[in-house]
Amino acid sequence: MGGLRWVTLLVAAAVTAGPGVGVRLEPTGSAQAVRVRVLVETGQRGPGGTVFSELSDPSINNLGDVAFGAVSSPPSVREALYIISKGRLTRVVASGDPAPSGGRFTSFSDVQLSDRGTLVFLGRTTDRVGRLGLYLARQGRITPVAVTGQPAPSGGTFTDFANPTINSRDVVAFVGRTQGREGIFRSSEGAVAPAVLAGTPSPSGGEFQFFLDSSPAQNNRGEIAFVASTTTQAQGVYVLVGGRSATVATTDDVAPTGSLFTEFGFVTMTDAGTVGFVGRTARGTPREALYVTGRTELLPLARQGQQVGGEVLTTFVNTAMDSQEDVVFEPGTPDPIPRAVYVASRAGVRPLLVAGAPAPGGRHFRAFSTPSLNDRGQVALVAETDDGRHGIYVVTFR
Repeated sequence: MGGLRWVTLLVAAAVTAGPGVGVRLEPTGSAQAVRVRVLVETGQRGPGGTVFSELSDPSINNLGDVAFGAVSSPPSVREALYIISKGRLTRVVASGDPAPSGGRFTSFSDVQLSDRGTLVFLGRTTDRVGRLGLYLARQGRITPVAVTGQPAPSGGTFTDFANPTINSRDVVAFVGRTQGREGIFRSSEGAVAPAVLAGTPSPSGGEFQFFLDSSPAQNNRGEIAFVASTTTQAQGVYVLVGGRSATVATTDDVAPTGSLFTEFGFVTMTDAGTVGFVGRTARGTPREALYVTGRTELLPLARQGQQVGGEVLTTFVNTAMDSQEDVVFEPGTPDPIPRAVYVASRAGVRPLLVAGAPAPGGRHFRAFSTPSLNDRGQVALVAETDDGRHGIYVVTFR
């Protein structure tokens, strides 16, 4: 696995984390200073004397704890999931460990960490029936939320899962698929129930069909935001409040840029009910923008073609929003490896980190991947430096 391709993993062992070397990047022009700290790097030794060779999927909670995935060796190559809390590195589970649903774990993805220190993740196993499952890890135990082959509360059996998320109350929301149908499900304390299903009426007309691109997002009040296709609309952004769906925007709506929306993605949501998303149009300028819901209209926070820090914004990927409606994002095309990370708010857009900026240890950053944001103005991400090493970094911008 070369370049900026990342993986994930979890078993119970603990070591002291790395030195946590940091730098302070001073402001330029109207920008604000940020503080950058490295938590762990490739080449560093982990639990059991293994050496990290790849890092991935950082998730930061409001306590500043960070979960991430890693590949390490020797004696054999293993994937594992880790948590760093109060400077201590703990391995939670690893490939080869027994899965509670049967078989042994082989790989992991989609790691999310709650404020209670609970991890939710997708795990693949050697079990022929339960080959894929959604699992929780907390207090040293791993428990299945749902696995393939298990009866679904909507009927049939689960065949696939995607996009798990967990809130501060340890409620898990995810996309689950059964034979010929899919839906968004919730799980709380072991009970799985459908939140919204394909085939149910959409508030914009027709019926829901598929749930798309980073859906669902949820807040701590039990509300869910999602992107879905319907039988009468190409796509829409919706919220589920009190068990009822409401429309935020659809492809029948005109964007603030004056052209009809054609596509949506990367939905986010705050406890106040603000919904953020990326919206695309076929005509007009810009063709793509990052929006949040206002009291009476959609507000674009960042637009394609906008000049920020001497660079022109292109497309928007891997967005994350905090309770203050700051949105962190990476630029998409044309560069397949993001060379910058930005933070957008109603006050404007500014670079958070850019290629060439100083990194801890006298090095310089070269590329970035998969930012995760908490409510304290801290961003956890994977970054590559000019010596070819990858690290899990925490960037503080408030």
